[in-house]
Amino acid sequence: MVFKVKIALLFLLCFSGFVSAQSVADKEAIFLENLSNCYKDPDKGFKIAHYLLDNANDNDEKVQGLYLISEISFLKDDYKQSVESLFEAYRLLDKSNNNFLKTFVLTSISSKCSFFGLTDKSDTYIEQAEEYSNLISQADKKALAKAKVLYEKGEVLVSDKKFSEAIRVLSSSYTIIQPYKNKFYGACAKMQCALGKAYFNTSDYIGAKQHYQRTIDILKTGGLEFSSIAASAYNGIGEIALKGSKLEDAKTAFEKALSCKVIETEVKADTYYSLSQIYLKQGDDSKYKENYKLYKANFDTLSTLEREARNTLIAQIEKEHNVILKKNQTRYTYLLVVIIFVFIVAFGIYFFYNKKLDKEYKKFERLLIKIEKDREEAKKEVKVLTIPEKTEQAILDRLKEFENGKEFTNPNMSVQFLSKKMKTNSKYLSEIINKHKGKNFNAYINDLRIDYIIDMMQTDSKFLNYKVSYLAENCGFASHSVFTVVFKSVTNLTPKQFISFLKKKTEKEREVV
Repeated sequence: MVFKVKIALLFLLCFSGFVSAQSVADKEAIFLENLSNCYKDPDKGFKIAHYLLDNANDNDEKVQGLYLISEISFLKDDYKQSVESLFEAYRLLDKSNNNFLKTFVLTSISSKCSFFGLTDKSDTYIEQAEEYSNLISQADKKALAKAKVLYEKGEVLVSDKKFSEAIRVLSSSYTIIQPYKNKFYGACAKMQCALGKAYFNTSDYIGAKQHYQRTIDILKTGGLEFSSIAASAYNGIGEIALKGSKLEDAKTAFEKALSCKVIETEVKADTYYSLSQIYLKQGDDSKYKENYKLYKANFDTLSTLEREARNTLIAQIEKEHNVILKKNQTRYTYLLVVIIFVFIVAFGIYFFYNKKLDKEYKKFERLLIKIEKDREEAKKEVKVLTIPEKTEQAILDRLKEFENGKEFTNPNMSVQFLSKKMKTNSKYLSEIINKHKGKNFNAYINDLRIDYIIDMMQTDSKFLNYKVSYLAENCGFASHSVFTVVFKSVTNLTPKQFISFLKKKTEKEREVV
């Protein structure tokens, strides 16, 4: 009897272990399957993602749910939620050994950074993702992860107008994932669609159409023919037809794109705009206005959502940097304690270090007091500063001449430099710029530089193909990052967005002519 009880208990323990292992495998299978399925039914995918999150047994399983929530939220235009869920997943992976999930999350963060214009951050995250992808042992997962990394690199190259290189990288991405095409339909289709876009931008419309058609074929095989990926592919086919002036074929393709159950706002806006141009050419004023209005509504929505999400993304990145900084500080403190414990003499070093720090802090306090005092004195001087009318007019005339020239593109331009050139003093010059231009000297120079480079882009089409770093240098900025910040503060658009819109505007004007 006792022997039978022992056997029964042993069986139950083994069975429970088997069920637990099977449960983990089932959840992972659900996660992998919904990497594709979320593109055709985001609402259902959302429920599955929350199921994975709510029934997670460890952090890795939570990450699966959060990752799907992030991807689906992005499809549903909830960019803010997408970014927040993604970084929540990133934090949970801190102590994980799951290199597959780490690759996915880091690649997705890189993609978001690229989408919202933070390209320098994008490179950092994709490099980390590539390192983790090399550590994955399971063949199919490794292929999917490495293909995803290359896909993201290819997308960045397309954004940077390096289309030939993008085609090479995206082709490599598809080659890696192709043996598992019947398992990862969504990933394969996205890579083919990206290749279509890259070929389109090299004016190889035959090659582009082939890749877009392959995208549709893969999606149909995988039951994803009405997904957001299909919408992008049909939009691409429509653009090719439009280039060949096949208006009815283009219209059919665009209508197929809009009929997809899921379509991203960016694709929707592009599709409505292209349809409006078709109806304009056909003289159908009513449908032209209807579609242009829909394009404008979607474009405005997209701009608002992007602005909010960009701020969220920056805040999340800063939060991660602060966490890393805090960890480094904790490690430093621990190391200091160990040194003090092992080497008592280090206490003396620590004591003198603190003493020196106090001394430096007192210097710092004195410096703050001096700066504040200088500011107060400067304010007093400004209040009593009186410039002779004749002198003021002379300086204004010279400023007018300066504005009509190009000297403000000198990267060494300063208030001292300009005042010397105008044969006056920096106080007079600053006061006149404040009074008549309504801004300080730096803002005045920056506005002139931005106006200049915008004018160059509008009048010389070559400037639309230059790198941002060259544009920055050409108008006098020391770095492309400063140029980007100033440009956006003036125009409310990044340089890349402005160039993209200007190119589209130029193309429209050519088509109308």
